[in-house]
Amino acid sequence: MTKEVLDSVLITVGSNAILLAVLGFLCRSIINHLLTKDINSYKAELAIQNTRLQVSYGGIFEKQANAIIDIYSRLLELELGGQSLREAEQWNAYRDQIREVANQYHKLRVLLPEELDKKVLDTLTSSHRILTKSTDGHTPAEFTKNFENAKNEALKEMRKLLSVEANAFVS
Repeated sequence: MTKEVLDSVLITVGSNAILLAVLGFLCRSIINHLLTKDINSYKAELAIQNTRLQVSYGGIFEKQANAIIDIYSRLLELELGGQSLREAEQWNAYRDQIREVANQYHKLRVLLPEELDKKVLDTLTSSHRILTKSTDGHTPAEFTKNFENAKNEALKEMRKLLSVEANAFVS
């Protein structure tokens, strides 16, 4: 009798183990299928939202690039205009030019990151220093050099933003 009891216990335990293994495999397969289905639907939704975001930001980045280019060209004009302020007409024209650049800068400022904003503002401040120090008919070289340095710092930041520098992302 013990052998028969032992055989029946082994058969019962073995069949239950096989049944549990099959049920576990089926449950795992069903859960994996449901999770995969959910993940794929989330991936599809994420891809749609990513495309929408790229389209909406694409316009902003283009506007930002145009703003940066516009501001830089105006800074170049300021640099050239501040090199020879000998007469009152030149001084007044340079003052008006600074105002125009400052007005345009304030219109486009919203598109500039904070670091570039500071550097452009430093450049405009340097142009004001040139203006105030050139009232006697000549522009001191140190102020012209300060303007050039401030403009070049702004240019470095602009290149980083526009991804023009090869090592812009290495820092």
